[in-house]
Amino acid sequence: MCHHCGHIERRPSVCPACEAADCLTACGPGIERLAEEVAGLFPRAKILTLSSDFPGGAERLRTEIEAIARGECDIVIGTQLVAKGHNFPQLSLVGVIDANIGLTSGDPRAAERTFQLLQQVTGRAGRFATEGRALVQTWQPEHPVMRALLSGESERFYEEETNQRRRAGLPPFGRLAALIVSGKTSASAEAHARALARAAYTLPPSEAYALTPAGGLPKEHELTLLGPAEAPIAIIRGRHRFRLLVKAPRAADLQGFLRAWLAAGPPEKGGVKVAVDVDPQSFL
Repeated sequence: MCHHCGHIERRPSVCPACEAADCLTACGPGIERLAEEVAGLFPRAKILTLSSDFPGGAERLRTEIEAIARGECDIVIGTQLVAKGHNFPQLSLVGVIDANIGLTSGDPRAAERTFQLLQQVTGRAGRFATEGRALVQTWQPEHPVMRALLSGESERFYEEETNQRRRAGLPPFGRLAALIVSGKTSASAEAHARALARAAYTLPPSEAYALTPAGGLPKEHELTLLGPAEAPIAIIRGRHRFRLLVKAPRAADLQGFLRAWLAAGPPEKGGVKVAVDVDPQSFL
């Protein structure tokens, strides 16, 4: 079942490609699959799995985290929540499966967020009397995030990340605004998003903003429009989604441009809705 759109589909008993029976195997680093493999490798170990998706809510999580702190289990398998602010006195070894997954989200802050998360979770090991060790699985050992994690040179990583953002005009050296167009069908959402994009280029240049390649203004006032493109999470709760992204220098009047753009754009009708997200935290 998809957690976003609610689509439910049974696993087929026959492969749709080669028609072989009973040969399909789950893939991906889900904690349930990891728990099965760990149980086979360490049959005598007390194993605990932690996830906010499991029934029982906050009370169950609190009880399980307290059990871990008391040393009542040998192996803990969990999602990102195990990295956040917990102290486990007897924890001596941390393993991160598929550490690259956060680097492929399309988020401009992906490297920063992945580094922070990996630094947090690897720091769970050996916080008290025991010696700590962390093992990180990666397909990109030369990535700046992995290099900084190994060397412990966090300041060097942040300096490189800052320079990259400065060159690209990304926050905090520039600003972003997302328009998320959603509709009952993919066709209606896409058509509205494309009409919005066309309307943006009909706006006359202002003293405080202009879309490239209109020109005529200093570079610090020129805005760039990207999209529309289908959102990475294309359907949420039955609504199809397309995104447009405006990239602006800090000196440009981004809010003024957005107000003029929405006023010049097509009206919302037929179940189509437009949401504006200035300085977006999510790019999904």
